Amino acid sequence: MDNASPYIAPDDSYQRRFQGRSVQEQEPPELIPKNTFEPLAGKLLLFLVILLMCLGVLAVYSSGAGWGVQKFSNSEYFLWRQAFYTFLGITVIFLVGGLNYKILKRFSKIILIAAVGLLGLLLVLKAVGLVDGAARWIGFGKFRFQASDMAKYAIIIYMSHLISEKQSYIKDLHRAYYPMISILMAVVTLVALEPNFSTASVLALIGFIMMFAGRVSLLHLIVTLLAVLPFGAIFAIAAPYRMARLLTFIGQGDAAMSYQIRQALIGFGNGGLFGLGPGESKQRELFLPAPYNDFIFAVVGEEYGFLGAVLILLIFVGIVICGVSIAKNAMDEFGRHLAFGITIAIGLYAFINAGVACHVLPTTGLPMPFISFGGSAALFNSFGVGILISISREKKRLKKSQAKTEKKAEPKTGFGGYAEAQR
Repeated sequence: MDNASPYIAPDDSYQRRFQGRSVQEQEPPELIPKNTFEPLAGKLLLFLVILLMCLGVLAVYSSGAGWGVQKFSNSEYFLWRQAFYTFLGITVIFLVGGLNYKILKRFSKIILIAAVGLLGLLLVLKAVGLVDGAARWIGFGKFRFQASDMAKYAIIIYMSHLISEKQSYIKDLHRAYYPMISILMAVVTLVALEPNFSTASVLALIGFIMMFAGRVSLLHLIVTLLAVLPFGAIFAIAAPYRMARLLTFIGQGDAAMSYQIRQALIGFGNGGLFGLGPGESKQRELFLPAPYNDFIFAVVGEEYGFLGAVLILLIFVGIVICGVSIAKNAMDEFGRHLAFGITIAIGLYAFINAGVACHVLPTTGLPMPFISFGGSAALFNSFGVGILISISREKKRLKKSQAKTEKKAEPKTGFGGYAEAQR
């Protein structure tokens, strides 16, 4: 029985190789697809993300100058911090992009356990009174990050592992669906108890979208949604501040709760089509609370107008297209679902943030990736982009590896090679 690799040419084509045909010309088309957008997807993704980061530095500086003077007596307080986070983020992208993403599959369970452990630790610290208010940040001194940011990528990585490993029986209720939905709901519940209902909801949405894309039974997903939605609705209205946000969204809230969104809409109105110009925002002058973070998109719309705001959204659309292309052309199931999950996460956060600023969605605390001020989200999102770059480079890595293998397998030429062949 012939056990030869399908990637090694048979004898007749082997002889033709010495008649002018190269090894590269005989590569199977399924390994390196031609006429595809994929070879450019990684490079274009990197360009768009770095562009967004640079625009984010300008937006944070413009929107946070007045608040920097009021809080820290320094108009450049937010500027230099955001510039530092941007530098770290770009560094993370290149470092992670140079690694083989497949090592994440090996450590996916450890990453998930660490994330769940941090979420549980925060709840314990809150229970014993060591954390006041929402238990979201963990760390020491200036090194602090949101545990939910880590949980988001932990669940994406582990769900990608499970979906790829269980593809042969992905529609099985007990062996496939129960393990995935149990882990997802456990993480979502821990995040919701911080409390951080908006992030928990988005995590659940990411998980369900990933399972749907992974060909999990649609019936299982629908039944789960019907069972979970009532509990989610009860939890959402259980806290007075969340109920107030919902009432404000439908126009029934009081003036105090609707103040932030009204100021954001005034900013969009001031900007018009072309905007007031960089640094000319009026709402940033202490009218719009925390304009450098959750409502930074309103400042962008005021200073750069409708066209500037649309441009930012189009850049995110480009990032999503690049991410989907990378996922579609990934070399294995794990890379495919990992790239898709990361792309969905970045896209959802961006468009939900924009929707909140435009009063299309209820007010949440979700930042706009690469634009809003902050180090925690920026670094974790940079980690995600680095993974996408790594996945996009896998074909190139395999192509180089195959070329080296075939080069070693070539017989030696010349007098020495002829003599060796005669022996």
